[in-house]
Amino acid sequence: MIRFIEQQENRLRFRSGGGITVNSDCSADIRSLTKSLFTMLMNPPRFIESIRVCNGAFCSLEWHLQRMRQTAAHWQYPLDLSLFPEEVPEEASSGVFKCRIVYDTQIREITYSPYQPRMIRSLKLVDGGALDYTFKYEDRSALMRLTRQKGICDDILITKDGYITDTSYSNVVLENSEGLFVPHTYLLNGTRRQRLLTEGIVQERPIRMSDLNQYNRLYLINALIGLEENISLSLLAVR
Repeated sequence: MIRFIEQQENRLRFRSGGGITVNSDCSADIRSLTKSLFTMLMNPPRFIESIRVCNGAFCSLEWHLQRMRQTAAHWQYPLDLSLFPEEVPEEASSGVFKCRIVYDTQIREITYSPYQPRMIRSLKLVDGGALDYTFKYEDRSALMRLTRQKGICDDILITKDGYITDTSYSNVVLENSEGLFVPHTYLLNGTRRQRLLTEGIVQERPIRMSDLNQYNRLYLINALIGLEENISLSLLAVR
């Protein structure tokens, strides 16, 4: 089943189609189409992009624009990034700010807020189950439900099928005597994660829960925090 939304001026048109073979289940195809129509028309997904702004300049902007293009292409949204602002507002021209962009078929909202990194001293291992965060959805309710399991810890470290993935708001980098490593089984391929891989600063490998004792330090990274911010904790603080 192929589904996409087409924008024509101020209207959105949902289009869907598929092929029928000798082994097709017509009833199942009709149910799938009905579900798609209801879901996409009543609640088309929105996405967010969080960009670090340092002293009035966007950081790693092309990495963010690339992810927005890839997201729009996957969902067949006619996103026009020529409308992306070239400059930040005066109030965000000094210091570190978080630029938050909400978009679907177009950029819906852009906000700027002073950025203060969270203090993370402990992480609770939590099974993510069927959680899917392949795209940076605006709707984070599934992640927030998992976060309620953190107990006395500051955040959660999500696992899937016994493998380490991400925290509720960041990718992770693990360190040992061999170097710096990111889990192969991430939830969201963050822009900083991908950049560190491309630059050869970190390596990717499968990391099981049972492998954690092979590492001595865990770093949290996202678009706003890099390795240089040293938001890290001992693996003894992962429970």
